[in-house]
Parts: sequence; structure tokens; C-alpha cells
Amino acid sequence: MLYLSTFQKGALVKRFWCGLVFCTGLLQGAMCVGNTGTMEGILSSKGDTWIEVLDDGNYLHRFIPEWIGQGPANGGSFKPETILLLNDLVVGNRISVRWSMDQHLRLVGAQILPPKTQGGIFIGYILKTSNRWIDAQNIDEGKPWRFYLPWVGGYPSEGGGYDLQILRDLKNRNPTDPIRFSWKYSGRPTVVSFYEEVRDSITPFWVGKKLPSPQRIGVEAKPTKLNEVDGEKVSAPANPFEQLNQGANNLANPFDQVNQSTTQSANPFDQLNTEPVPTVDKKLSPFDQLKSPVVPAVDKSANPFENLPLPKTSPFDLIEQK
Repeated sequence: MLYLSTFQKGALVKRFWCGLVFCTGLLQGAMCVGNTGTMEGILSSKGDTWIEVLDDGNYLHRFIPEWIGQGPANGGSFKPETILLLNDLVVGNRISVRWSMDQHLRLVGAQILPPKTQGGIFIGYILKTSNRWIDAQNIDEGKPWRFYLPWVGGYPSEGGGYDLQILRDLKNRNPTDPIRFSWKYSGRPTVVSFYEEVRDSITPFWVGKKLPSPQRIGVEAKPTKLNEVDGEKVSAPANPFEQLNQGANNLANPFDQVNQSTTQSANPFDQLNTEPVPTVDKKLSPFDQLKSPVVPAVDKSANPFENLPLPKTSPFDLIEQK
């Protein structure tokens, strides 16, 4: 090392650190291996010419666009179509990346993977937190999603910012405790509010309420004998039918009071006039049996105005007199 030039020393140090970084990556987890491939993850950050994607194994990868041409001095540059694609990607979304390898991870294409719904209830576990977002994994799906904290207040210059009270509430929870919160999708997933309980519980309306004590209703005892009340004798109520004269000649039934010695029937309909009904000729119409009224004869040739008296003066003379 003492006889090496400064340039050679710098090259050795560079190789050492590159090998160290490579070995560290192999020990920590999987990397993009091969010449081309596709991966999914959370778009963690981006710049004008690069993006960083956090895969589902919690490993961060930086992708840069493909290079076209020679060096920058000779007109070479990043692929313009890829640069325009970076402007449409919103940080915080899950994306699908198509990449290639040529000493660098090159970004061939990318597509945002929006959630299936525009909002709802999320139940899962917290993976990591920041002062702007939280990473949570759904219990059913098993994929990490990034949810940004809701913005409160106005502009940052006016005191506005992310709601950090939610992060303070999460510090009291264990990593193994599930959480439940409502969210919405407005460009990227955003937290709306947290719930204290993971599941809704319905409490019956009578729980925690004091029921009124039962009240005794006083009922008088039924007398043991019909003719005794409180030890005193009481006469039985009189039956009006029993008060009738039970003599042989005065029976209570009015039909029995009819004179049975006579041969005449007691039925009032039998006492009606039993004269025979006059016979009627069924062949004749009842209207033919009616007598036609006599109409006096009228002289049709007589004029009723001929019997009126004639006026003595002319009506025109009366007009002149007026």
C-alpha cells in the first residue's frame, strides 16, 4: 500500500466498498437477479431520473431509465419516454416494475396498481411508521400497503401538516396487536380515522341498567262459603225467576198461560180470517182487468180564442193618448 499511487489506492478502496455492499445485500435478502424481470412493491420515493421501490420483502431497489447513445458530451441521454413515465407515478402507491440489468437496474416500464376499492375498512398489522405514513399488511391479502396520514390545517407556512396524533396512539400498541382503521383512495391510500376495537361489538340495551324491583299486588281472599264473609252470615242474592208464583194455575211461562180448555189454537196466525181467496184467471193479464177511465169528449173544431171578448178601443189609440 505504501508504494501505490493515489489513483491505485482509490481504485482499491472503491472495489472494497463495492464488494462489501454486494456481500451485505446477499446476506440481507434477495436482489434483482438476472438480465430482465418484473417485480411489485411500494413506490417509496422518486427523482427526476430515478425511482426507489420497496419490495414485499422490505428491500429497497433503485431503478434508472435506459441510456440511449454515447456519453452526455456526444448527445447521449436517458430514454425520454421513461422520463415522462416517471412524472405520472405517484409516491406511496403499489407499482409493478419491468426492469433490465446492464451494470445498473434499468427501468423499462412501470404501472400503478390501485386498490380494488376506493375506500373501506382495513384490518391488519403495522410494519413500520414514518412522520408521514404507515406501512400495514392486510390479514387476508398478505401484501404491505402504505397509507399516508391525513392532512390537517392549511398550508405548511400556516401551521398545516400531517396528523401526528395518530402516530402517538399507535405507540401504545404492540407490534402483534391488530389495528383497524378507515381509509380512502385519493391519488394514494390515505388514513381517515382509527377504531379502538378491531371488531364491532353489540351490547344489549338492558346491560348496565338497573331493573325495577317487582311490586306485590294485593288481592282479597276468596270466601270459603258463599253465605259467609268475614265471619258474618250474608243472605244469598235473590233470583228474580224464583220469586214468581209457583202455583199450578199461574205458571211463569207466558205460553203456558194460554187458555188450554178451548179448542181454539193459541197460535195468533191461526186466528186470522180464513175466508177463501178469490180465484183469478191466470190466462188474463192483471192490467186487462183494470177498468178504463171515461174521458169526456172535446170538440176539436172549437177555437178557444173565439169566446174571448173583443177590446173596445184600439191599442194604438192608447199610445197616442199617452
